[in-house]
Amino acid sequence: MLISVVVTALLSISGGVLLLYGKGKTVRFIQKIGPVIAFAVLTYAVFGDIIPEILEEGELETMTLLILIVAGFFAATLIGFVMGQFHHHNDLHHHDSRPHTIETHGDKQIKNITQAYTMLAVDSVHAIADGIVLGTGFIASPATGVSACLATVAHEIPQEVGDFSIMQRAKIKKGTILKMQVISSLASVPAAIIAYLIGNVLLEALPTVLAVVAGFLLYVAFGELVCIFESIRSKIPKQLK
Repeated sequence: MLISVVVTALLSISGGVLLLYGKGKTVRFIQKIGPVIAFAVLTYAVFGDIIPEILEEGELETMTLLILIVAGFFAATLIGFVMGQFHHHNDLHHHDSRPHTIETHGDKQIKNITQAYTMLAVDSVHAIADGIVLGTGFIASPATGVSACLATVAHEIPQEVGDFSIMQRAKIKKGTILKMQVISSLASVPAAIIAYLIGNVLLEALPTVLAVVAGFLLYVAFGELVCIFESIRSKIPKQLK
């Protein structure tokens, strides 16, 4: 579990590293294909892994399972709204109309280093939440844990491209950006360990926790789907809109 979570944390910022060191074409490809891959992996993690794992345990009735998933979805929506007041992740896949430009937050531009640090702090909270999801997944089974890791990487890579770009525009040095983003991303590791240890003590509550986690992942998958539709819509001629 520990190795998987550390690898996940480091892979999550790989897109941003490519951006820092001049791999523009690769980064643009990641931004285009990232939401599609993330949606596919997240959907599989929920319906192909987590929900079957819960049903296999047989401790939750179908209606209870649905209620918990919906509760997890709306809880994630609320958390996303609160975090969005500081860090507008919903715009991360938006592309500027100018060619060869990576645009990340629409009209919400980072104007100074203080705002960049605020964004980094929110990212750290996000990483802690990811760590809790990963630790919980590994309690269920190694396969569920790995599936959650893949879902996290697929979702985070395009977002981290945006974050690295924003910190660059705030004129922070490359080495500092890389160091700060690595530390922020690795915040998921202790969170995963704590979740894993606590979860092993409270195994009876595991199906309930997994159902809520499924709701969280569905919320993230829905966000990726919105990005996909927006990307398609942006390519439709104005006359057909």
